[in-house]
Amino acid sequence: MNDSERVLWTAFIEGRACDLRVGNEEFDAVESAGEWGPERRIRADVVTRLALGEAQVPAGRAPQLLIRGARITGKLTLRHGRAVCPLLLEECAFDDPLDLTRTELPALSLRGSRLPGLDGYALSLKGDLNLRDVVSGAVDLFGAQISGRIWLVGARLSCADGYALSAPDMDLAGGLYGGARFVAEGGVNLYGTSVGAGAEFDGAYLTNPRAPALRAHNISLGGDLSLIDVQLIGGISLFGADIGGQLWLNGATLLNDEGWALSAPNMSVRGGLYARSGFTADGGVNLYGVSIGAGVELDGATLSNNRGPSLRAPHATVTGDLSCGDGFGVNGGGITLAGARIAGRLSFWGAELGGGGRGDDPVTLDCAEASLGELSLKQLCSVPETVLLTGATIRTIHDDAQFLPAHLDLNRTQYDMLLPHLPAQERLAWLTHGADGHYQPWRYEQLAAYYRRLGHDEDARTVLLAKQRHRRRTLRWPSRLWGYLQDLLVGYGYRPARAFGWLTLGVTLTACYFALFPPTPANGTKGPHPDFSPFIYAVDVLLPVLDLGQQQAFLAHGPGQWLVWASVTGGWILATAVIAGMTRALSRA
Repeated sequence: MNDSERVLWTAFIEGRACDLRVGNEEFDAVESAGEWGPERRIRADVVTRLALGEAQVPAGRAPQLLIRGARITGKLTLRHGRAVCPLLLEECAFDDPLDLTRTELPALSLRGSRLPGLDGYALSLKGDLNLRDVVSGAVDLFGAQISGRIWLVGARLSCADGYALSAPDMDLAGGLYGGARFVAEGGVNLYGTSVGAGAEFDGAYLTNPRAPALRAHNISLGGDLSLIDVQLIGGISLFGADIGGQLWLNGATLLNDEGWALSAPNMSVRGGLYARSGFTADGGVNLYGVSIGAGVELDGATLSNNRGPSLRAPHATVTGDLSCGDGFGVNGGGITLAGARIAGRLSFWGAELGGGGRGDDPVTLDCAEASLGELSLKQLCSVPETVLLTGATIRTIHDDAQFLPAHLDLNRTQYDMLLPHLPAQERLAWLTHGADGHYQPWRYEQLAAYYRRLGHDEDARTVLLAKQRHRRRTLRWPSRLWGYLQDLLVGYGYRPARAFGWLTLGVTLTACYFALFPPTPANGTKGPHPDFSPFIYAVDVLLPVLDLGQQQAFLAHGPGQWLVWASVTGGWILATAVIAGMTRALSRA
């Protein structure tokens, strides 16, 4: 052994740390390890021998292998070994990667060290894995079993052809803490990992040009997944993830030129999803089929996607609100929430939904077949070009006069309340705007039912009259002419007072004419006949269901005959229109 190795051996037996630092901060830094002389070098096999228990430690003293400020030469390997003590190699420089494949260790600390890499396949740790401030190549923890926690605060990991930190199928009893200054050039792979507590990467920088910067398919977390203020160049994949707490993305920046910036289909979050305060997802957010136990907050977020929807969440289930307001914006694609189930409010209060960004692409808001507690579309900074509410069930819709998209589909949409409450004429403008001329009777029936529930029958009739007028434009010309006639005479039965107006006008004109030009008795001057009354005669002529004796007792002559024929024909048309219209109105009541 050289002098430094003898110092280490003695310190191990006596239970002391082997600290080879000289007290010069600049010279002691691991970046200066190339300048360290033989007095600070320790061969890897000496460390291995101590870790495996070759040195005799006095009875009753717990062994501990603690080295600081050393340069470890050669390859340190404990492959398939069982260490007798914690391995604490802090602020050390390693010439070769560490091989801890299937090694059993009480604990491992490499805090502040510099190493080419760490192979920890199926590593078993009873305590913590401390990688604080480590500078390393790839760290492999595939299938590792760690009973404590993993510390990555300040670590810088890099790998040119794989993940900087690869830990699929890892079983971690405690938490995973990346936090500020953690950098992974090559990304982090946590596929199928089980974490008993939470995982925190606040302020971290992860980048991967070939795959998601954070790959966490089917991860299981007992607590929160915190990604506040992270930068993920390559995006994040949480397909099938099970998160026992909250998912925090406030202020995060996600970028993926090849796929989704955030891809989390079928993810389950017991708490809420929070992506506020400048959250940016360049590549879009995919939340297909997710289940969120509380709410989703995207207030102030900016979502962009030039390959599809900026926010895709069909068949998502949200127990609370989904809030996309206070400057929330989408650039391209739009928002797809078809079939989603949102128990609370879906709010776009103050959102920018009119497109923008790359090419000013039109934005679509698709809530077809969705079930929403409330839908708030008030005070939008810009309105989406297309809004699809086809087949949606919504308890309350909040909107305002500015919400008039170019295309609005309300076919089969069901709602209980519209706020603010507006007269039917104003609501009809909203109902028919952007319908592209397509006749969809359901939208009229639903609005009429809404007014009937409020007891506003006149507004309901106004809506149903508008429905018949819209339907008339789809008919062939004979039916269209009959429709115009019904509308003129009785407003399709929804304006019955018009019939009395036309009847009054007809009776008045007919009575005035025959008051000036009385008809002659039907039997000439012989025999009895009733006294002639112009008014009763006009009523008898115009109303086909009545027989007052005047029309049979007196015969019109000259132009009066034409007036009688016109009055009889008009009476039958009026009666038919009244019956047809009233039958339709009563059948819809």
